[in-house]
Amino acid sequence: MLERRITFYCGSAGLPSYQLNQLKKLTTYFQSKVELFNVRQLTRAPVSQPLKMLSLANKPYALCQLIINGNDAELANLVLTDFIAQYALSLTQFSPSVPFKISLPLTSIGWADCHASGSNKTETITQLSHMLVAQQAVTAEQQPALQQALLARETISATVMGPGIALPHVMHEMIVKPAMAIVCQHPSIDWGSSRGNISRAIAMILPKPPQKVVLMAFAQFSKCLLNEDYCTALTLAQQPQELKALVIEALR
Repeated sequence: MLERRITFYCGSAGLPSYQLNQLKKLTTYFQSKVELFNVRQLTRAPVSQPLKMLSLANKPYALCQLIINGNDAELANLVLTDFIAQYALSLTQFSPSVPFKISLPLTSIGWADCHASGSNKTETITQLSHMLVAQQAVTAEQQPALQQALLARETISATVMGPGIALPHVMHEMIVKPAMAIVCQHPSIDWGSSRGNISRAIAMILPKPPQKVVLMAFAQFSKCLLNEDYCTALTLAQQPQELKALVIEALR
Protein backbone atom coordinates (compact mmCIF):
# COMPACT_ATOMS: atom_id res chain seq x y z
CA MET A 1 0.00 0.00 0.00
CA LEU A 2 1.31 3.44 -0.94
CA GLU A 3 1.69 6.32 1.50
CA ARG A 4 2.09 9.95 0.48
CA ARG A 5 2.31 13.05 2.68
CA ILE A 6 1.64 16.70 1.95
CA THR A 7 3.23 19.09 4.45
CA PHE A 8 1.93 22.64 4.71
CA TYR A 9 1.20 25.58 6.97
CA CYS A 10 -2.37 26.67 7.60
CA GLY A 11 -3.04 30.30 6.76
CA SER A 12 -3.59 33.20 9.15
CA ALA A 13 -7.11 31.94 9.87
CA GLY A 14 -6.26 28.25 9.83
CA LEU A 15 -8.38 26.14 7.51
CA PRO A 16 -12.01 27.19 7.98
CA SER A 17 -14.85 24.67 8.03
CA TYR A 18 -16.00 25.31 4.46
CA GLN A 19 -12.52 24.49 3.15
CA LEU A 20 -12.37 21.35 5.26
CA ASN A 21 -15.73 20.29 3.86
CA GLN A 22 -14.37 20.81 0.35
CA LEU A 23 -11.37 18.71 1.28
CA LYS A 24 -13.65 15.97 2.60
CA LYS A 25 -15.63 15.96 -0.64
CA LEU A 26 -12.45 15.71 -2.72
CA THR A 27 -11.25 12.66 -0.81
CA THR A 28 -14.45 10.75 -1.63
CA TYR A 29 -13.22 10.43 -5.23
CA PHE A 30 -10.39 8.17 -4.05
CA GLN A 31 -10.18 4.85 -2.28
CA SER A 32 -7.22 5.97 -0.20
CA LYS A 33 -7.65 6.83 3.45
CA VAL A 34 -6.75 10.47 4.17
CA GLU A 35 -5.94 11.90 7.61
CA LEU A 36 -4.91 15.33 8.85
CA PHE A 37 -1.93 15.40 11.22
CA ASN A 38 -1.22 18.48 13.35
CA VAL A 39 2.51 18.43 14.09
CA ARG A 40 2.35 20.72 17.14
CA GLN A 41 -0.48 18.79 18.78
CA LEU A 42 0.88 15.40 17.64
CA THR A 43 -2.69 14.45 16.84
CA ARG A 44 -4.37 13.17 13.68
CA ALA A 45 -7.97 12.86 12.53
CA PRO A 46 -9.69 11.36 9.46
CA VAL A 47 -10.61 13.90 6.78
CA SER A 48 -14.04 12.27 6.77
CA GLN A 49 -14.70 13.89 10.18
CA PRO A 50 -14.62 17.67 9.63
CA LEU A 51 -15.37 18.58 13.25
CA LYS A 52 -12.33 16.67 14.47
CA MET A 53 -10.26 18.17 11.68
CA LEU A 54 -11.40 21.66 12.62
CA SER A 55 -9.87 21.29 16.07
CA LEU A 56 -6.54 20.49 14.41
CA ALA A 57 -6.54 23.04 11.61
CA ASN A 58 -8.14 26.11 13.18
CA LYS A 59 -4.90 27.58 14.55
CA PRO A 60 -3.05 30.27 12.56
CA TYR A 61 0.01 28.95 10.74
CA ALA A 62 -0.23 25.45 12.22
CA LEU A 63 2.10 22.97 10.56
CA CYS A 64 0.05 20.05 9.28
CA GLN A 65 0.29 17.05 7.01
CA LEU A 66 -2.24 15.26 4.88
CA ILE A 67 -1.42 11.56 5.24
CA ILE A 68 -2.68 9.53 2.27
CA ASN A 69 -2.71 5.72 2.38
CA GLY A 70 -4.03 3.49 -0.38
CA ASN A 71 -3.45 2.03 -3.82
CA ASP A 72 -4.42 5.31 -5.51
CA ALA A 73 -2.42 7.47 -3.08
CA GLU A 74 -0.26 8.86 -5.90
CA LEU A 75 -3.26 10.22 -7.79
CA ALA A 76 -4.88 11.50 -4.59
CA ASN A 77 -1.61 13.22 -3.73
CA LEU A 78 -1.60 15.13 -7.03
CA VAL A 79 -5.17 16.35 -6.59
CA LEU A 80 -4.88 17.22 -2.91
CA THR A 81 -1.57 19.02 -3.44
CA ASP A 82 -3.39 21.33 -5.85
CA PHE A 83 -6.11 21.93 -3.24
CA ILE A 84 -3.56 22.74 -0.52
CA ALA A 85 -1.76 25.13 -2.86
CA GLN A 86 -4.99 27.15 -3.16
CA TYR A 87 -5.96 27.34 0.50
CA ALA A 88 -2.82 26.88 2.61
CA LEU A 89 0.81 27.99 2.65
CA SER A 90 3.73 26.05 1.26
CA LEU A 91 6.88 25.55 3.32
CA THR A 92 8.54 28.37 1.39
CA GLN A 93 5.72 30.85 2.05
CA PHE A 94 6.02 31.00 5.83
CA SER A 95 8.99 31.05 8.20
CA PRO A 96 8.01 30.35 11.81
CA SER A 97 10.01 31.87 14.63
CA VAL A 98 11.38 30.26 17.77
CA PRO A 99 12.05 32.11 21.05
CA PHE A 100 15.83 31.96 20.56
CA LYS A 101 18.34 31.94 17.73
CA ILE A 102 18.91 28.46 16.34
CA SER A 103 21.17 27.54 13.43
CA LEU A 104 19.77 24.90 11.07
CA PRO A 105 20.43 25.98 7.46
CA LEU A 106 19.23 23.75 4.65
CA THR A 107 22.90 23.05 3.87
CA SER A 108 23.11 21.27 7.24
CA ILE A 109 20.56 18.67 6.15
CA GLY A 110 22.28 16.00 4.09
CA TRP A 111 21.93 12.46 2.79
CA ALA A 112 24.31 9.51 2.97
CA ASP A 113 24.19 6.36 0.84
CA CYS A 114 25.41 3.48 2.98
CA HIS A 115 25.82 1.21 -0.06
CA ALA A 116 28.18 3.70 -1.65
CA SER A 117 30.06 4.98 1.40
CA GLY A 118 29.78 2.18 3.95
CA SER A 119 28.51 4.78 6.39
CA ASN A 120 28.39 3.93 10.09
CA LYS A 121 27.83 5.76 13.37
CA THR A 122 31.34 7.23 13.57
CA GLU A 123 31.30 8.46 9.98
CA THR A 124 27.84 9.92 10.46
CA ILE A 125 28.92 11.86 13.55
CA THR A 126 32.00 13.04 11.66
CA GLN A 127 29.76 14.37 8.88
CA LEU A 128 27.49 16.05 11.43
CA SER A 129 30.38 17.72 13.23
CA HIS A 130 31.69 19.19 9.98
CA MET A 131 28.20 20.57 9.25
CA LEU A 132 28.18 22.22 12.68
CA VAL A 133 31.60 23.76 12.03
CA ALA A 134 30.21 25.22 8.79
CA GLN A 135 27.54 26.93 10.91
CA GLN A 136 30.30 28.47 13.07
CA ALA A 137 28.92 26.84 16.20
CA VAL A 138 32.53 25.79 16.85
CA THR A 139 35.77 26.59 15.03
CA ALA A 140 37.39 24.30 12.49
CA GLU A 141 40.16 23.66 15.00
CA GLN A 142 37.57 22.46 17.52
CA GLN A 143 35.92 19.99 15.12
CA PRO A 144 37.89 16.96 16.41
CA ALA A 145 37.00 17.88 20.00
CA LEU A 146 33.30 18.25 19.09
CA GLN A 147 33.33 14.94 17.27
CA GLN A 148 34.97 13.24 20.25
CA ALA A 149 32.43 14.78 22.66
CA LEU A 150 29.53 13.47 20.56
CA LEU A 151 31.10 10.01 20.36
CA ALA A 152 31.82 10.03 24.10
CA ARG A 153 28.13 10.69 24.77
CA GLU A 154 27.28 7.63 22.68
CA THR A 155 29.44 5.41 24.90
CA ILE A 156 27.11 6.18 27.82
CA SER A 157 24.08 4.94 25.88
CA ALA A 158 23.07 4.98 22.23
CA THR A 159 21.02 8.11 21.58
CA VAL A 160 18.18 6.44 19.66
CA MET A 161 15.01 8.24 20.74
CA GLY A 162 12.11 6.98 18.67
CA PRO A 163 11.66 4.63 15.69
CA GLY A 164 14.45 5.31 13.22
CA ILE A 165 15.73 8.50 14.90
CA ALA A 166 19.03 9.12 16.72
CA LEU A 167 19.76 12.34 18.61
CA PRO A 168 23.52 12.69 19.16
CA HIS A 169 23.88 15.69 21.45
CA VAL A 170 26.31 17.50 23.69
CA MET A 171 26.53 20.59 25.88
CA HIS A 172 30.02 22.15 26.04
CA GLU A 173 31.86 25.41 26.77
CA MET A 174 33.44 25.47 23.30
CA ILE A 175 30.02 25.74 21.61
CA VAL A 176 29.15 29.38 20.93
CA LYS A 177 25.50 29.02 19.87
CA PRO A 178 22.71 26.41 19.70
CA ALA A 179 22.93 24.50 16.44
CA MET A 180 21.55 21.41 14.74
CA ALA A 181 22.41 19.28 11.73
CA ILE A 182 20.73 16.26 10.13
CA VAL A 183 22.06 13.31 8.17
CA CYS A 184 19.55 11.01 6.48
CA GLN A 185 20.74 7.46 5.91
CA HIS A 186 19.60 5.15 3.11
CA PRO A 187 19.32 2.37 3.92
CA SER A 188 19.15 2.63 7.69
CA ILE A 189 22.28 1.94 9.76
CA ASP A 190 23.09 0.25 13.04
CA TRP A 191 23.38 2.79 15.88
CA GLY A 192 24.16 0.22 18.55
CA SER A 193 20.70 0.33 20.12
CA SER A 194 18.17 -2.35 20.99
CA ARG A 195 15.58 -0.01 19.47
CA GLY A 196 16.85 -0.88 16.01
CA ASN A 197 18.53 0.84 13.10
CA ILE A 198 18.19 4.55 12.35
CA SER A 199 17.58 6.47 9.14
CA ARG A 200 17.81 9.99 10.60
CA ALA A 201 20.64 11.28 12.80
CA ILE A 202 19.85 14.71 14.24
CA ALA A 203 22.77 16.37 16.01
CA MET A 204 21.93 18.94 18.68
CA ILE A 205 24.66 20.99 20.38
CA LEU A 206 24.27 23.65 23.07
CA PRO A 207 26.56 26.15 24.78
CA LYS A 208 27.33 25.56 28.44
CA PRO A 209 25.59 26.97 30.38
CA PRO A 210 22.52 27.19 28.12
CA GLN A 211 19.68 29.68 28.36
CA LYS A 212 16.55 28.38 30.07
CA VAL A 213 14.42 29.03 26.97
CA VAL A 214 16.82 26.90 24.92
CA LEU A 215 16.65 24.02 27.38
CA MET A 216 12.86 24.13 27.40
CA ALA A 217 12.70 24.08 23.60
CA PHE A 218 15.06 21.15 23.27
CA ALA A 219 13.24 19.27 26.01
CA GLN A 220 10.06 19.74 23.98
CA PHE A 221 11.86 18.48 20.87
CA SER A 222 13.10 15.39 22.73
CA LYS A 223 9.54 14.73 23.89
CA CYS A 224 8.31 14.87 20.29
CA LEU A 225 10.91 12.25 19.34
CA LEU A 226 9.14 9.81 21.65
CA ASN A 227 5.98 10.15 19.56
CA GLU A 228 5.67 7.53 16.81
CA ASP A 229 3.66 9.75 14.47
CA TYR A 230 6.26 12.50 14.69
CA CYS A 231 9.15 10.09 14.11
CA THR A 232 7.35 8.63 11.10
CA ALA A 233 6.94 12.13 9.66
CA LEU A 234 10.68 12.73 10.06
CA THR A 235 11.72 9.41 8.54
CA LEU A 236 9.42 9.81 5.54
CA ALA A 237 10.38 13.43 4.82
CA GLN A 238 12.49 13.56 1.65
CA GLN A 239 13.12 17.29 1.24
CA PRO A 240 15.40 19.48 3.41
CA GLN A 241 12.71 22.17 3.71
CA GLU A 242 10.23 19.60 5.01
CA LEU A 243 12.68 18.18 7.57
CA LYS A 244 13.56 21.66 8.78
CA ALA A 245 9.90 22.62 9.16
CA LEU A 246 9.18 19.51 11.22
CA VAL A 247 12.14 20.16 13.53
CA ILE A 248 11.47 23.88 13.98
CA GLU A 249 7.81 23.22 14.75
CA ALA A 250 8.83 20.92 17.61
CA LEU A 251 11.07 23.65 19.05
CA ARG A 252 8.44 26.41 19.04
